[in-house]
Amino acid sequence: MHTNSKENDNLSPASQIISALHIILRSQAVMPDVETPYSQTTSPNSNHCAIELNDQSISAIITHRQQQLDATLHDISSLETVIDKINNLHRQLTEQKEKLISSIMLHKRLTSPIWHLPTEVLSHIFFHCLPEDKYLSPVSKLAPVLLTRICRRWREVAVGTPSLWDRLDVPYDLRRKPELPFCLDIWLKRSRGRLLSLALTCCFSSTMIELRRLLQPYINQISSFSICCRVISDKFDPLFEGLTALQELTVNRPLTEQCFLLLPPTLRSFKITTLHSELKFFPSCEPVWASLTNIEIPIHHPYTILRLLQLCPNLCSLAIHLGFDRTAIFQPLVHVRIQSLHIVDDIIQYSYRDIDGSTPNPLTGLLNALSLPSLRTLEMHGVPWPHQEFKSFVTRSNCPLETVVLGAEAVMRHKQRAECIALIPSLEVVVSQSEES
Repeated sequence: MHTNSKENDNLSPASQIISALHIILRSQAVMPDVETPYSQTTSPNSNHCAIELNDQSISAIITHRQQQLDATLHDISSLETVIDKINNLHRQLTEQKEKLISSIMLHKRLTSPIWHLPTEVLSHIFFHCLPEDKYLSPVSKLAPVLLTRICRRWREVAVGTPSLWDRLDVPYDLRRKPELPFCLDIWLKRSRGRLLSLALTCCFSSTMIELRRLLQPYINQISSFSICCRVISDKFDPLFEGLTALQELTVNRPLTEQCFLLLPPTLRSFKITTLHSELKFFPSCEPVWASLTNIEIPIHHPYTILRLLQLCPNLCSLAIHLGFDRTAIFQPLVHVRIQSLHIVDDIIQYSYRDIDGSTPNPLTGLLNALSLPSLRTLEMHGVPWPHQEFKSFVTRSNCPLETVVLGAEAVMRHKQRAECIALIPSLEVVVSQSEES
């Protein structure tokens, strides 16, 4: 008896209940005998010769049977209550099972080597988990936000790694989501003074004002800034105030003179994404152009190209989208620093042909005028291959050209390729589409 008492003490309440149920259910329920001398009497017309009906005796039987039925109904109700409690107990035990399995799996994972990695190594791994996008979206299903939702240590490491938080595509719907300003501030605080790469989309004047206010504490950290402004407003200029660390700027429309004057001397890369934008050169802004090393802009007038090259003596990479389709005559120009030249003609359907019936090529005049002694990469799309002009350009420039990338419109025949290789034996020509003569 003493041993059984100790065993019962070690049982959980659920186990005690189950043990008690096992003991109870071993015994069979006693079913009452409902047979009487009158049980075989099924109708008034039956032969009752052997049975003498006694109303008093039958009434006593009915009363007794009703008492038995009431007791049975009470037992059924009680049993249903017990069954409900048993089902509830089963549900609790099932939930406990799931929790126990989860706990076991969690602690098994803790024995994995990844949980014992030094913080520096884990931070490095987290950095390589980031999407390859230039600007990161603040969504919970992607790193770095996702990394903060795995476990406490991962959150601490992720939050404490500034390199995970120095890129951000700022949501533009600040008016619809009041929690975004708080999230933006938290994100940028985690960068801990690192240089920032930010992309903004402004749909309302009030949005620009609000964004400027939110970015003010971090304005001197911004090194890469992409601004898509969908509203014409005089309040566009304040976004450029105080950008003392700015090195790369992308906009979807030309800047006003006031905006240019606000740009710092640290700026090295400038890009305009809207092809129909008309570029203007303001005399007061010439120092800004002089410091640029990378430019990608649309060009709508032939003279703009030479003016741009004159204003940008330190330019190393130039990508231009030509918005004119006539061959122009340029004054000769030598630019000693350009190493990469990317030209795209955005006028696909030429509006006219030359007198001899040939398709005009706006690139020929440019190649005839330019000398680029440092050029290593030349890429052109949307124009026919200017073979003779190219050979003259390469010979005149005496450049270390390594790669020529041609679009589908620039058909280079095998003979022409051979002539190019003869000029520069190490030249690599990449052609999207070619055809034989």
